[in-house]
Amino acid sequence: MGLVHLVLENHYLMALIAAADPSTAGRTWYDEGVTPYAALVKAKGHLPPAEETAAVQYIIDRLPRVALTSDWKAFQYALRDLFGMSDFLLTRENWAAIDSRVRKSYRKRDDWYRSIFAKAGTRLAFWCYGKPLLEGPLRGVLSVGEFLRRPRGGVNNSASLTAAFDPWIDEAVAAYNPVSMKVGFAYYRDIAIAGPRARQVDAALKALRPGAPLVRSRAVDDFVHALAAGASARRGLPLQVHTGILAGNVYEQPLPLTYVTRIEPFIAAHPQTRFDIFHGSFPQWGEAIALARKYPNVYLNLCWVTTLSETAAESMLDTALDAVPVNKIMWGGDAHSPEMAYGVTVLFREILDRVLNRRNEGRKLTLESADWILQRSAAELYGLPI
Repeated sequence: MGLVHLVLENHYLMALIAAADPSTAGRTWYDEGVTPYAALVKAKGHLPPAEETAAVQYIIDRLPRVALTSDWKAFQYALRDLFGMSDFLLTRENWAAIDSRVRKSYRKRDDWYRSIFAKAGTRLAFWCYGKPLLEGPLRGVLSVGEFLRRPRGGVNNSASLTAAFDPWIDEAVAAYNPVSMKVGFAYYRDIAIAGPRARQVDAALKALRPGAPLVRSRAVDDFVHALAAGASARRGLPLQVHTGILAGNVYEQPLPLTYVTRIEPFIAAHPQTRFDIFHGSFPQWGEAIALARKYPNVYLNLCWVTTLSETAAESMLDTALDAVPVNKIMWGGDAHSPEMAYGVTVLFREILDRVLNRRNEGRKLTLESADWILQRSAAELYGLPI
């Protein structure tokens, strides 16, 4: 794995670069012809020499357009600290040396990943794609979307749907003992959940072909998310919920349908379920803060906000500390590689340092607040050792 691969898999950076080019409107960053990422996937991670040269040129030419963004700042921190990049941008002059260091580091990938987490001071990170690719510093998260993508098969009523759900969780527990469940329905639907009656679900299931995925029906989708909330409460698995802005350049849902207040009735209906509100409903982060202040079972998570906007993350954290108990405030990287996670960690610590030092509340209280935000809040919510 070389530097081209490392940059192209930074999906947020690639989406920003695509957003700078109006000729790509109507497509997203991973579509063929938008960025070199599609060619990298087609080549199974190994671009032919001519295509790699073109990809390098593409990256170098377009980085100046996004050089002032928080996404690049965090990634530049990673390239600086992990691969010795002394310049602010990747250039034709420094590319070969950094690429050589990346390739050398990846000769023993797992060891390299562990060394990144150690350098960042990260003892535990969540892997939101099921079973973790690396044991030790990563814990898996069970996506409810996996269940909904299953074909209907012999599930023909709400009773059989309910009966199938817990065994599915049991399989995941046996395989990798997930630390939580996650719902990402904002990417394909309004996140408001209606709470359909059993007879509506029965009718919806009968209307689905056996080979059709369960997600095809809105009534079934709502019902499964209610099952997830119930299982979350029974099993002590917090429910992570994507809210706010979506990754990429093209998606079906208008942004207002992703804001956290859309699921407030669902939150109120499940008081025993602990909701981890991802991304703080950015850019409507005031709504997430208000719900975390109001509901004992709602937690505020700044994951991804750090690189969406350093300035917004600082304002959001400052406001949250004014309004929300500190044990309900968390942060996260929302990264697709350990290198991305490292850069976000460094950037967030800078933000946290500025916010807490402005408050002049005494060294002991400042250190305790930092400890809550960096680790204790998440450890308490997820039942993890510190």
